[in-house]
Amino acid sequence: MLALDRQKHIIEMVQREKSVKVIELSKLFEVTEETIRRDLEKIEKQGILKRTYGGAVYTNFASKDIEDTPFSMRVKENITGKQKIAIKVSEILCDGEVVMLDPSTTCLEVAKNIDKSKRLTVITNSISILSELSTHEELNVVSTGGTLRKRSLSLIGPTAKDNIKNYYADKAVISCKGVDLQKGVMDTNELEIEIKKAMIGCAREIILAIDSTKMQKISMHKLMEVSRIDYLVVDKELPPEWQAYCKEHAIKQIVCE
Repeated sequence: MLALDRQKHIIEMVQREKSVKVIELSKLFEVTEETIRRDLEKIEKQGILKRTYGGAVYTNFASKDIEDTPFSMRVKENITGKQKIAIKVSEILCDGEVVMLDPSTTCLEVAKNIDKSKRLTVITNSISILSELSTHEELNVVSTGGTLRKRSLSLIGPTAKDNIKNYYADKAVISCKGVDLQKGVMDTNELEIEIKKAMIGCAREIILAIDSTKMQKISMHKLMEVSRIDYLVVDKELPPEWQAYCKEHAIKQIVCE
């Protein structure tokens, strides 16, 4: 296994388990403990974990605004789960539809997995997604315009919000920083939430695409009620109470295990 692949797996493990041990990682990946320590040192520099005696613990981003973490760093988090979700979301998008994609790292993976033969119109405020889709001949790609937010590589502000309101979309694909059955779908940056709310208001159906690290996580600002969702696409099986809620509110559950 290449070092980068091993480090991706370690990142996913520490996010899931909250802590890892050098000796266990050494046995799991069949490399020396010194190799694992070098891996942990590199990952620590990304701000994802903090090394401890004999292992490492997951950095608690909840203690600060997660939006302070650059897009280039967030894009590495739980990449396997996001890729699974992206494949399923891309299958939901139908030929001829107008689709809105928010500037999340999950939606960037969706953009990477869109069927190149589908004739979609994609509206987005993500610089990364605009770049990713620029080579797709069959796609009509529309930028919202607006002011660049460098930390998230997203376009925000009144121009972006007003332009979105001029469109009608069949589907809006949204991700978030946290979701709770009682408190709803949540995010951290108020300016970006305004853009996401505009997308939700202009779309016939809402696809919430989130990896399991976001479940039952609380964030600062409410985006919408969970009942507003039409599709919930996740990378792991939902808890029983979530399954019951989705059934009660006719939310289609798509689990990408």
